[in-house]
Amino acid sequence: MSEADEKREKEQIQLKALVELQKKDNDINDLKKSMGIIPSQIASGQKELEGKKSKLNHLQAEIDSLKKQRNQLEQDAKTEADHMAKTKIKLPAVKTNKEYTAILAETDAIKTKITEIEDKELEIMELLDAKELEIPGLEAEFKSEEAQFIQYKQKKETELARVRQELEEAQSQRAGLAKETDPKFVSHYDKVYRSRENLAVVEIKGETCQGCYQNLQPQVALEVRTGEKVHHCQSCDRFLYFIPEPEPQTESAVPK
Repeated sequence: MSEADEKREKEQIQLKALVELQKKDNDINDLKKSMGIIPSQIASGQKELEGKKSKLNHLQAEIDSLKKQRNQLEQDAKTEADHMAKTKIKLPAVKTNKEYTAILAETDAIKTKITEIEDKELEIMELLDAKELEIPGLEAEFKSEEAQFIQYKQKKETELARVRQELEEAQSQRAGLAKETDPKFVSHYDKVYRSRENLAVVEIKGETCQGCYQNLQPQVALEVRTGEKVHHCQSCDRFLYFIPEPEPQTESAVPK
């Protein structure tokens, strides 16, 4: 092998390593995105489940409040009933029509108050019954969704562990690729990769860079196509490589 051929082969090895380095970096970026997305997916599911639990807790709090109101109304009715009994005891001791009329008016007022309390109590009891009927359905819905979320969370945590392992492997492979590549190329690659939207190695088509779509110098394009030398685009500074178009297949002659 001539010195020129040997140099060309080394340049091509470096360029292939840079292409592989970019593929690996893109894989690493995708894995990092997945690692960021998965916890947010779990958190979103947790938040939705907590919303269902909050709805159930709110309904239970309403029921507890209604029960307290009903108990208070029962106590108020008992108090008024005691008041009525004490008022009626006074009747035998009444000596004038005025006193008698006053006691009757007081008992009528107590009766009205007791009726209002009982009406309110009935209204509360009807509302309470309706609310309590909602509980079983909401509890069943919550338990079903809780079970689904637990399965979903376990699946996502397993996926996260797999992605984390794949990321560690990819980063290790990336370090190996970088170690095998000329440091000056790696340094330039890293700088361009960060500044050029994660695209540091691009194909040329004709004499055009497919990273910035600017025309290359004819000599540069020629040397990229022939693999003579590793070049950067003069406009965007990306590394350049060439993929030959496959030769058209010709049909073999069919013997007559």
